[in-house]
Amino acid sequence: MDKNIASAMLLRLNKQDQVSALQSIGFTTVNENTSASDIAKYMKWAGTLLDLSLATLRIEDGKQVFFTASEWNSMSANNRSKYIRVGIRVRAECRQFIIAKSDCIDAGGAKTFKWGGYGTDIRGLKNYGNGNQGLYDTFDGKENTDVIIETLAGVKDTLGTVGAPAAEAARAYRGCTLESDGIEDTTVWNLPALGELMLIAKYKKEINELATSMFGSQNIITTDWYWSSTEYDASSAWYVSMLSGNVYTTTKNSAGRVRPVSAIDSLSL
Repeated sequence: MDKNIASAMLLRLNKQDQVSALQSIGFTTVNENTSASDIAKYMKWAGTLLDLSLATLRIEDGKQVFFTASEWNSMSANNRSKYIRVGIRVRAECRQFIIAKSDCIDAGGAKTFKWGGYGTDIRGLKNYGNGNQGLYDTFDGKENTDVIIETLAGVKDTLGTVGAPAAEAARAYRGCTLESDGIEDTTVWNLPALGELMLIAKYKKEINELATSMFGSQNIITTDWYWSSTEYDASSAWYVSMLSGNVYTTTKNSAGRVRPVSAIDSLSL
């Protein structure tokens, strides 16, 4: 069912039924004591974009702290200096994750990476080939990245690519370092699954507006295509064109951009 339609149906229910419906789609912390205003936020979150916020790490203890744009902009320079900005948290369509503040760039300045593993059907990674059932509900970027890196580490594929460049670049990404920022980024960054990448494409305009204001226009989601960690078959994987928002497959030997994401398991406000 279309998420917007589902959200509209939720609005017509009484509170008890709203609570039951929200719990059934993953908002397990919602209960009879949840305020009406929070119920309304959860219903919005179920069907569309709830909000975007700045993801930071607190220098004092490395804890993730999130700020709306207005909250951040109203803070004094001294208070801002206590946090390092690492990305943007998106809460939309029953999902929540952090988008890294910039694309991956390798040591030589290259902005595109091969997927790697051409000809290898990776054990433990589901293929979404013909039929593609469930393809758009793939939000397992962390699990995919773990499996891809472990399987392809040090392995040269039949076209000469060693390892899993795209997944490795995503996992190695750092939004800050001890040397330059006073804190090491301990965030687990991943090559996004196709569903995660599609949400980024869907709300690209809003994401880029916040990214521009917080990180500068050089850090927006570009109009190029970006790799997902979702496999098509042994020789191909899925990607998303950020120009059109459409999904395609191409060979694992092709080079595409990588924008890491980090999973947030909680679905509570």
